[in-house]
Amino acid sequence: MAVKKSALYSRLWESCNTLRSKGGMDATQYKDYVLIVLFIKVITDKYFGKKDSLIIVPEDANFETMIKLKGKKNIGEAFNTILSKIASQNDLQGVIDVVDFNDEKNLGKGKDMVDALSGLVEIFQDPDLNFRNNRADDDDILGDAYEYLMKKFATEAGKSKGQFYTPAEVSRVVAKLLKLDEVTEGPIYIYDMTCGSGSLLLKSAAEVPSGIKVELYGQEKDTNTAGLAVMNMFLHGNATATIKIGNTLTDPQFLNGNKIRTFNYCVANPPFSIKRWSTDLTKDYERFSEFGRPPENCADYAFLLHMLKSMDSKKGRGAIILPHGVLFRGGQEAVIRENLVRSGLIEGIIGLPGNLFYGTGIPACIIILDKKGADKRKDIFMIDSGKCFVKEGNKNKLREEDIRKITDIYLNRIEENKFSRIIKFEEIEKEGFNLNLPRYIDSSEENETQDIKAHLLGGIPKTDIKKFERFWKVAPNLKNTLFKDNTKKGYLDLSVEKDEVNETINNSTEILEYTEKLKQEINCWEEKSKIDLEKVNSDTRVKELIEILSDYILNIFKKDSLIDKYDAYEYLMEYYSEEMKDDLHLIIDGGWIPKLTFGKDKNGRFKKNEFDSELLPKQIIIEEYFSIENEEIDVLNDKLNSIISEFDSIIEENTGDETLFSEDDKINEKIIKDMLKDIQYEESFEILKKLLNNIIEQKNVKKEIKQKQEELDKKIIDKYEKLDVNTSKKLIINNKWFKTIENKFEEQKNNLICKLANDIIGKIENYDKTLSELVSETNKFEQIVLEDLERMGY
Repeated sequence: MAVKKSALYSRLWESCNTLRSKGGMDATQYKDYVLIVLFIKVITDKYFGKKDSLIIVPEDANFETMIKLKGKKNIGEAFNTILSKIASQNDLQGVIDVVDFNDEKNLGKGKDMVDALSGLVEIFQDPDLNFRNNRADDDDILGDAYEYLMKKFATEAGKSKGQFYTPAEVSRVVAKLLKLDEVTEGPIYIYDMTCGSGSLLLKSAAEVPSGIKVELYGQEKDTNTAGLAVMNMFLHGNATATIKIGNTLTDPQFLNGNKIRTFNYCVANPPFSIKRWSTDLTKDYERFSEFGRPPENCADYAFLLHMLKSMDSKKGRGAIILPHGVLFRGGQEAVIRENLVRSGLIEGIIGLPGNLFYGTGIPACIIILDKKGADKRKDIFMIDSGKCFVKEGNKNKLREEDIRKITDIYLNRIEENKFSRIIKFEEIEKEGFNLNLPRYIDSSEENETQDIKAHLLGGIPKTDIKKFERFWKVAPNLKNTLFKDNTKKGYLDLSVEKDEVNETINNSTEILEYTEKLKQEINCWEEKSKIDLEKVNSDTRVKELIEILSDYILNIFKKDSLIDKYDAYEYLMEYYSEEMKDDLHLIIDGGWIPKLTFGKDKNGRFKKNEFDSELLPKQIIIEEYFSIENEEIDVLNDKLNSIISEFDSIIEENTGDETLFSEDDKINEKIIKDMLKDIQYEESFEILKKLLNNIIEQKNVKKEIKQKQEELDKKIIDKYEKLDVNTSKKLIINNKWFKTIENKFEEQKNNLICKLANDIIGKIENYDKTLSELVSETNKFEQIVLEDLERMGY
């Protein structure tokens, strides 16, 4: 069976917890140990003993060798030897063998080190973590796990140490903006001058159509992080990627003679605003001669100009993530910015939300550079996506709908109010070549305005009700049902009682018709998607499949008046990320027939009454085939709860001073029988007898429940064993995937209707009482207070 993503995550993070208590390590240090062991485990599972594999795994230096070293005094030193052998066999010296597994400061001394490293191996030794069946393509679950750890490590590393990781969502936006999916012939060369752990390079490579050769090149200043990038490349099947170590600005590693080497595509998320960047600069390689030399106290434009120099002179395309300051700061940066605008090399700018990155909380932007047609370019396409995010912990995160909306609108140059605009050079020149997005795109929210006339004389302003226009498009008659004209022009009165607004909306024929239309839209998506889903097999590429399904849903919802097509897209992608992706990988690796997993007792024996299936939960089997049997058990459970409740009530009524029971008594069958032997009063005898009969009844019902549950469990297990492929497909696609997505849309529809009702009631209550009525009410309460004070003698 394939490794389930969530299971892999929990195991890997458990291994981190094993190490974090040893020595004096922080997240940036123990990540190196964990990820190197992960790397060795993967290459052992996937490549050990295979000819012509991506990486050579020595006979005496692999994960199996590590297992044999558990508990040995020399385990740290021996691990270093294993790394050294793998590095030398694959020309990776100084890359993956830079971490010292014999470091007493990090791992502890003596037994502490032995226990830490042995525990780390044992976690990866779990039979569930078997990577032999995982494929090394863009769908590979290992890549997701690797990025998960990068994210966790970056979060723990803190503000000053999170720069080795670019959030996967941002990497995907950058990669899509390069238009790599339009490439028709190769090879193509992609370069990242500050590659970190390599996520931007990998996301970019994943955008290139299959069958076209891609070569990846990256430079990273930090030695350990460069090692992570190399391992990440191997884990994603990019073993031929070239990762070099060094400071890109002062010591660029990719040269053609004395000139900067050029590439088809360039990506980068350099560290923001580095000071004294040119201290060790001995040669500028003509990077700054054309546009101006960046200021000594900020390297942002130094990185951008290095990227420009690294782009193919005729068709080079690049995308760089920089802080917003590059758009408006003055001095020498203003000179460079003006020169860049006039050159036509800036194709577009996308403003990102703040607090996305782990190294900083400041907002950033993506600047897209394109040399093709630069001499004829007369505008810059700008997007302000500052509000496109969801809170996740103490950080912000781009949602799937945000990624899709940003890339769709940018790549199609769609102008949208308060979101995107095409800005002509003439307008930019009038602004003094200041590119700060708020100068061109007003993305501010409209302030809530108060109608003074309505507060004075009553009525609801029509302008306030017009704000619900998207609902009135769906239900124009509902508006007339809810409101009637006021005597004053431009104002309305409520036609129904305020507490009837919600019911009126929900019972509206037009809203009911919209609900039916929404169901038809979802069914239409299901019918189109079912054809593709039923074809899923071992050759399916999950990434391509979900793109097809998501395109269907965007197309179907493009004209829906209430549910935005990108919201619909998000519902699908959210479920895909949470569960559907795992299910698809299980099917690809193990087929459509679901496997049962059983619980175990403390001795490791299987429990026949504790079982379920990840791919097809038993609740679906119960609902489809055994609803009557399950309902019988539910009825018995309700009966049992009622009996127990009656028992508790009798106990409560007879507990306290001068009653049968004290507060400290724990009443059970034995105590009741003992009390019956010594009881003197008939009334007490009847109470105890009633309790004893209740206990007997509980036992009988529990016995019946157990018997029926065992019978049902046997039927369920038998049904699983007899499932054929077609039946499994039907249950998984219709009863699991489609039903969950239908419920998401039903919930959203209900939320929309509820919000409409609440917002309308809010408008009504805002103008519920005129000023004179409020004054009169105030005077009335004032008079009551004065009379009370007078009675009290004041």
